[in-house]
Amino acid sequence: MLLKNLYRNLSLPLIWAGLFFTLFLFASCHPRPVKLLMGGSGWNQVVIIDKATKEIEWSYPLEADWECNSVSCTSDGNVVFSYKKGARMVNRNHEIIWDIPAPENCEMQTARVLPDGHILLAWTGHPAVILETDQNGKELSRTTFETGIAHPHAQFRQINKNASGNYLIPLMGGTDILELTPEGKKIHSSTFEGNYFTLLHEQGNVCWIACGDRHALLLADLKTGEIIKRYGEDDIPGVKLFFVAGLNRSENGGLYICNWQGHAPQAREANSPQLFELDTEGKVVWTLNDNERFGMISDVCIIK
Repeated sequence: MLLKNLYRNLSLPLIWAGLFFTLFLFASCHPRPVKLLMGGSGWNQVVIIDKATKEIEWSYPLEADWECNSVSCTSDGNVVFSYKKGARMVNRNHEIIWDIPAPENCEMQTARVLPDGHILLAWTGHPAVILETDQNGKELSRTTFETGIAHPHAQFRQINKNASGNYLIPLMGGTDILELTPEGKKIHSSTFEGNYFTLLHEQGNVCWIACGDRHALLLADLKTGEIIKRYGEDDIPGVKLFFVAGLNRSENGGLYICNWQGHAPQAREANSPQLFELDTEGKVVWTLNDNERFGMISDVCIIK
């Protein structure tokens, strides 16, 4: 009887351990499906797709002139996006959680969720404004600055925040990338090809830089000015670069690149993807190329 009880007491932990190990193996062999949030200037909706099937699983309608150039997602699944006259957070039931308008004659071009959960908004104008809010839309900080560019539409698209807490402003209508403190003090300026849409941090001072209508993607050091890698219009096999727009890290450590085609009447004939993924070796491993179902994509975000 003693041996039987001992065997029973030892067996239960082993059974539970076996079950947990089986579940772990199952999860490892069946990774969670990747979902992508996408939007774009000139497209009439923001959508979530399943990466594997490329099917639209959720969408939010946009008005014709809203010009969405920035999409992001909170940890609890709410969608944040910019449109020309404001920024909005909505839930998956299409309910508006908050809507922050841009002032008259200004354009809201940035709306992103920061790593700490705060929301970073930015609108062009005189002055241009960077706003941080909490997830309820309550203002936490405000930075005003002048870009030196007269026309608000030409000033910038996506502003970023670096690990030092400063703002990186890639000027679309110029050749400079500015680094400003939250107080609005310029502490550094980098000069590359210009016509920038966004930056994506790689490591240290190195960033990927999307150069819009320059039809170029750079990997460069913002402090030294060194260009480590450059992809031009025809440098990526299977892809013709048009307006290089939104960038995001892929789930495999590679890079999602939005190949916006709104300035290129010949884009359909070129049969170049609207969105594609480069792996860490610089090879194209996934593409989205369907002008019938998808509009002009200028930003992408992984749903986590």
